[in-house]
Amino acid sequence: MSENEIVVKGANELVVDSSKFESFLKGLSLPTDNVIANTEERKIVGENLPQFLEGVDSADKADARYLSKFIGATAIGLFDAALNYVWNEVVINLRKKAAMYGVNIFFDAAVGGKNRELYSTEEDLSGLKDQVLLDACRKLELISNVVYEKLAHILTMRNQVAASHPNVESIGGYELLGWLQTCVKDVIQDKPSESAIQIQSIIQKLRATDEPLDAANLRHFENGLKDLSTAHIHNLLITLFGMFLDESSSQVLRKNVSELAKPIWDHSLDAVKVKLASRIDSYRTNLQEDKVERAKEFLTVVDGLNFESLPSRTIVLDELARELREAHAGWDNFYNEPSIAREIIAYIKTASDIPAEVKAHLIWAILKCRIGNGVSYNQGVSSAGKPLYDKFLNVLDDEGIALCLIYLTRPEFTALYKKNASLTNVHATLENIRANIISDRLAEAADMVIADPDILVKTNPDKNLMSLLDPWVKSSL
Repeated sequence: MSENEIVVKGANELVVDSSKFESFLKGLSLPTDNVIANTEERKIVGENLPQFLEGVDSADKADARYLSKFIGATAIGLFDAALNYVWNEVVINLRKKAAMYGVNIFFDAAVGGKNRELYSTEEDLSGLKDQVLLDACRKLELISNVVYEKLAHILTMRNQVAASHPNVESIGGYELLGWLQTCVKDVIQDKPSESAIQIQSIIQKLRATDEPLDAANLRHFENGLKDLSTAHIHNLLITLFGMFLDESSSQVLRKNVSELAKPIWDHSLDAVKVKLASRIDSYRTNLQEDKVERAKEFLTVVDGLNFESLPSRTIVLDELARELREAHAGWDNFYNEPSIAREIIAYIKTASDIPAEVKAHLIWAILKCRIGNGVSYNQGVSSAGKPLYDKFLNVLDDEGIALCLIYLTRPEFTALYKKNASLTNVHATLENIRANIISDRLAEAADMVIADPDILVKTNPDKNLMSLLDPWVKSSL
């Protein structure tokens, strides 16, 4: 062996005694506590990492610089930095999945509202917060509900324990390896679902063709709709609506969209139809008469003019609900949520004041804020917003309370239940509204959760609970 030949050594040989590094820091008068993982924790990673990497395809490892950085950081003992490297790769991968699915569809699902026009290209994906990116990927079924819950937990730990924020917590070796496995196996190496690829193919072919679709293509398309989930149907409808209104769309493209839109419209729920129709009033308010005319033409094509006229209050509340959701996911949410919640409360004195078209949207937004974001400070809930959220929830009728219980079983909420404060908030919220319930069946469901909130901490919702809530489930979709 020549003196220049590199010898591959065991992973544990990279794990040097941390005392030398700590002595170096002390010599510079720098702190040494909570800086690097101890030698034992680094040995855990060093002993198990090679076996894990053997299961990663060689092609996936060829350009996996994030894994090289991960190994370097763990060898030194900077577990928080190691987690950050892996999470950044997850975000990059999810953005690639979103681009493959189609950025227009993705942004329609992730953003919507008045900010939608700010997002149009693949580069704009970087403008989405990580939580918003996760939520949209789950909604479009680019990741499963189980993977969503895992990633939501990792994101929480990345934000509260990893190098992206100041902290005094530590990460264990087995924890770090578990998160690495989830990120690599469930996301980075995972391929988009067949439905996602099918949606992408439809949009790409539609934009590429310069001839009207023939009858055979239309029949083939309609036959494929039955295999798509409700989420895919809705997002495809919203995208076709946007393409029809786009000034740059050719006459042929609009013609093809009009042919495809009717069967998709027929397969969609009324709530989505109402949301699309309500945009006409927004266009009219903003003096966008060209869009008003094209939107009405679209509704005429799909036989949906009966969904057009909505009270202005409905439009305002829908926009406020969206703003509240964005504020909750954003920075300084404890201070930004109350002003929006106060505006919502000004429109609502009784349950009958809540328009049916936006009831689900409003309840979801308020309930998410009331359950909180899982942090320990104020049990994760804005102190100024809490009485406003309780006031709103106290006016709900049985249908609204049932929606609350159904949403509490959804992944967007259950991902928070790893934090005890969130389950405490669930218990307090249900006790607060329990007295308003009229239906014995609904009261039994509420009592079941109040008595044992831990039944919500399951990958799949409790069968007995969902059986009690079954009469109200369809209205929550």
